[in-house]
Amino acid sequence: MLCEKIIGKCSDSQFSGKNVDYVDFEWHETYSKLHRKSSRGGRDVAISLDDSILKIGIKPGDVLGLDSDGTVIAADVLETDILSIKLIESDFLSVSKVAYEIGNCHAPLFAGKEAGELITIFNEPMKRLLENLHGIKLTVEKRNEKLDFSRQISSIVGHGHSHGNSEHEHCHAHEHGHAHGHSHEHGHSHEHAHG
Repeated sequence: MLCEKIIGKCSDSQFSGKNVDYVDFEWHETYSKLHRKSSRGGRDVAISLDDSILKIGIKPGDVLGLDSDGTVIAADVLETDILSIKLIESDFLSVSKVAYEIGNCHAPLFAGKEAGELITIFNEPMKRLLENLHGIKLTVEKRNEKLDFSRQISSIVGHGHSHGNSEHEHCHAHEHGHAHGHSHEHGHSHEHAHG
C-alpha cells in the first residue's frame, strides 16, 4: 500500500472503533519523506510524504492511510536510548547553557516529565559533554523509553551528518577559552565560540 500524506490521528473520531495496524519508526526516521516498511500485521507499506514532514516529523498515532479492508495504518515511534538531564538549579542561565550545547550538537531536545528535566537522544560524547559542563549543577541518566513528542522543544535532525566516526557525533563543545571555525561535508560551515 502507498501512503502519501498523514490523514489524521488515531484519536480522531473518524477512526474510532477501527482496527489499527502500526508501522514502527526509529526516532531518526521520523523526519524522512521516503520509507519502505512492513507493518506489525505484515502489510507492505510504501511511504512517500511531501516536504512538510521535514519540519513536522512523523508522530506516534499519525494515520498514514486506510487499507482496503478498512484497517487504519498508523505510525508508532519505538523506544530509544535517551539522556535525562535533571538540572539541580534550573535557573535561566543553566537551562540556556544546556539547551545551547544540545542544539550545538544538532540533537533534538524535549522537555522532561519533571520540573527542571530535559531529554535528548543518547550518545556517549553527548553524555560526557553534559557531565562536564563547567558551573552547571545537573545529573545525567541514560534510559530506554519512548520520546514524548508533545514535549518536543527542537527537532534538529535530518540534515545528514556523516563524519565516518561514530564517536564524534557532531559535538564541538570544549571548556577552553578560544574560538575555532571548521566546516563539515554537509555544505555549510559553523563558527563556534567555546568557553
